[in-house]
Amino acid sequence: MIKHSSAKLFKQFLGRLSFKNCHILASQIKKVAWEWRGVALVTSGVAGITIAIRMFGWFQPSELAALDLRFRLRPQEPTDNRILLVSVEESDLAKLGQWPFSDATLAELIERIKQKRPKAIGLDLYRNLPVKPGYKELVKVFKSTPNLIGIQKAIGDKYISAIAPSPVLAELGQVSANDIIVDSDGVVRRAVLFPMPEGNEGLPTLGLAVAMLYLKERRITPKADKNGFLQLGKTVFTPFEKNDGGYVRADAGSYQILLNFRGPARTFVTVSVMDILQNRVSSNLIRDRIVLIGAKANSLNDVFYTPYSGGFSSSPVRTSGVEIQANIASQILSSVLDDRPLIQVWPELLENLWILVWAGIIPVFAWKWRHNPGNFFIGKVTALILLVGTSILPIGYFSFLAGWWIPVVSPLLALLSSAIAIGSYIYVSKLHELNTMLDRSVKDLEHALEKLQRSQLQLVNSEKMSALGQLVSGVAHEINNPIGFVSGNLTHMQEYIQDLIEHLKLYQEKFPNPGTEIAENATEIDLEYTLEDLPNIITSTQVGMNRIKEISVSLRTFSRSDTANKVACNIHDGIDSTLMILKHRLKANSHRPDIQVIKEYGKLPAVSCYLGQLNQVIMNLLSNAIDAFDDFNQQRSLDEIKANPNIIIIRTEISEDNSMVAIRIKDNGPGIPESVQQKIFEQLFTTKGVGKGTGLGLSISRQIVEETHKGKLTCISAPGKGAEFVIEIPI
Repeated sequence: MIKHSSAKLFKQFLGRLSFKNCHILASQIKKVAWEWRGVALVTSGVAGITIAIRMFGWFQPSELAALDLRFRLRPQEPTDNRILLVSVEESDLAKLGQWPFSDATLAELIERIKQKRPKAIGLDLYRNLPVKPGYKELVKVFKSTPNLIGIQKAIGDKYISAIAPSPVLAELGQVSANDIIVDSDGVVRRAVLFPMPEGNEGLPTLGLAVAMLYLKERRITPKADKNGFLQLGKTVFTPFEKNDGGYVRADAGSYQILLNFRGPARTFVTVSVMDILQNRVSSNLIRDRIVLIGAKANSLNDVFYTPYSGGFSSSPVRTSGVEIQANIASQILSSVLDDRPLIQVWPELLENLWILVWAGIIPVFAWKWRHNPGNFFIGKVTALILLVGTSILPIGYFSFLAGWWIPVVSPLLALLSSAIAIGSYIYVSKLHELNTMLDRSVKDLEHALEKLQRSQLQLVNSEKMSALGQLVSGVAHEINNPIGFVSGNLTHMQEYIQDLIEHLKLYQEKFPNPGTEIAENATEIDLEYTLEDLPNIITSTQVGMNRIKEISVSLRTFSRSDTANKVACNIHDGIDSTLMILKHRLKANSHRPDIQVIKEYGKLPAVSCYLGQLNQVIMNLLSNAIDAFDDFNQQRSLDEIKANPNIIIIRTEISEDNSMVAIRIKDNGPGIPESVQQKIFEQLFTTKGVGKGTGLGLSISRQIVEETHKGKLTCISAPGKGAEFVIEIPI
């Protein structure tokens, strides 16, 4: 039981640990992804644009030119001695004196070649019509030469229509096609293995036909692989697709492959027609070989541009049609027998990933180096661009030597474009960082300036209130001494005067006739009134002295000096002392009756505060209310004021959670507009006239309440509904 519980707890611990680690890992991945988002954005954006441009075909001419350059830079391959060309040269035409030469001449030519026992003979000359004399001899030779393959143009185009084969060879089934695919720039880069004309889809091209005859003796026959592609031995000839390599939407009709030329024109062993007819060619040069008969004379115009025709030559060398057929045959034989690679291409998805990789190299390193000093950063990135940019060409070249045609132009453009893009992004990012730092510095300076101004204001206010408090306290103290002296003597004076009055009355009773002179003096000084009024004067004087005492106490309470720490105080005493000081402003004057003050005091505990500063806040709020009444009353008549008198309600209460004390000072004045409410606590903002306000009262009040006491000072008002200020401070 104990072991089971321990195992369960251990599994729970591992589960929690795994979840925690996964959460941390996810957070780190998210952080890294956010930091490197610019690299991802630049890489994907540049790669996407490059791929899109590539799909429009704008890179096709450059990619094909790069392919041609790789052909020309490739080391010269050894001559394929399995193939011999018998070419119709300009010298042959001059000696024979006609073109096409006669059937008799052609029959003699084929017969002489046949006698030397070649593996296959390919006749790359149209013979759909007889050319007298000698047609019968030619027919006889055709029928007696089973390894002879003739030609036809299987598919017509806008330049030339289809051309039928020799009827005799067609009947014998010894016909092939010599159709050649030319790219839009006039260069031959592809071979047609099966032109697939309608009704004769199995018709091979001449090069394939003679190659299959050659391989047949080695018991290698054509078959279909699992995908239905042509297979000879172990070699599968994958058909060309319209977007293979650097092509975009090329004509992929028929069964085509990319042509892997052995070299430029005149790469194969060649003899002339007259060399054969005059028996100048040894049997060893023909025996067991493929012999292709065709025209090479420039005047016959059976020549084409190939990748080897480019370069800086002023007069590009063109390759004859029979040599192109020889290249096709050589490519097939070499791939089947010698393992010479065919030209292969990557799938389109892999090519796009290839572009994406090149678009991401510079952004990754540039972003990693972005904090380096400016010149050092530029130097490192430039060196990387040169290093990586120049490496793509050797990569493409050596891949081509291995039989792979990979794009080089679009990745190179993606590399350069991404370098520009990430440079711009880093520049903008740094500008953004600098702007952010500048904004932060400006805000810090503004905050420091505001804090300095607030400190200066507090210092000035503190010094002013301290000096004022000391002055008021001193005045109150100095007044209190003579007041105490006078007040104390008034009691004795009242007793003495009462004794004198009683003594005078006793004299009047004992001596009712004091004499004329005393009677006249008594009448002159109105002795009876004096004796009656003198006690009243003493009483009134005592009341006045008591009033002065109350004012002195209020001054001392209001100007109470604050200690370093808060002291538990009676809030109501502070409010009452403030009202006592402002009593002269609350009294009626020639423009208005008394301002009524209604006190609705709640039951409050002693509150820990700086009472002197809090009295200052209450003084500011009450003074502002009185000023607002005075301005408002100037717009009303005395009767209107009496009908709607000025009232200030002071209410104190405790919050529901017993954590705060609220002092509410509400008036029924004109109210405060919303636009003014947003600014009333700002420093130096005032709605009073020049000389009547400084714009510091409410700003200082808010600082005292919110910063010093950690409370809250708010204003609730609407035009025509009066204003209420609420002071909330913690108990």
